[in-house]
Amino acid sequence: MNRYLLDTNHLSHAMRRVSALRDRIGQQRLQGDKFGTCVPALCELEVGILQTGYVEENHRRLRGLMKGVAVWPVELAAAPLYAQYYMSLRARGRVLDPVDLLVAVVATLQNAVVLTADQDFTGLPEVRTENWLT
Repeated sequence: MNRYLLDTNHLSHAMRRVSALRDRIGQQRLQGDKFGTCVPALCELEVGILQTGYVEENHRRLRGLMKGVAVWPVELAAAPLYAQYYMSLRARGRVLDPVDLLVAVVATLQNAVVLTADQDFTGLPEVRTENWLT
């Protein structure tokens, strides 16, 4: 059984009317894989939804998608790990958006692979990523 955390870009693709990604998630769930996301990624997604002309339709699709996607919490244990990742990146002259840093921390605490199209996570080799959009 694998665990996957959907970053904002994968969440938005899975919400499309026709989505090969959503189909793949459904197939993987049938095989026992677990899918989740976190509130910071959902916050980014909400900003994107509000910028569309189809807010209600997108919220309906999001509700449908979330029936098979858990929302993993940002636990108290996230704070020291966040600081560790932040300082590690800073020591190498790198910066990661605070939302992406929280996504990385939640994925680590959940022992999950981040499903993302971003290259931002490459500065954290301890965070496993896959891109299912390519």
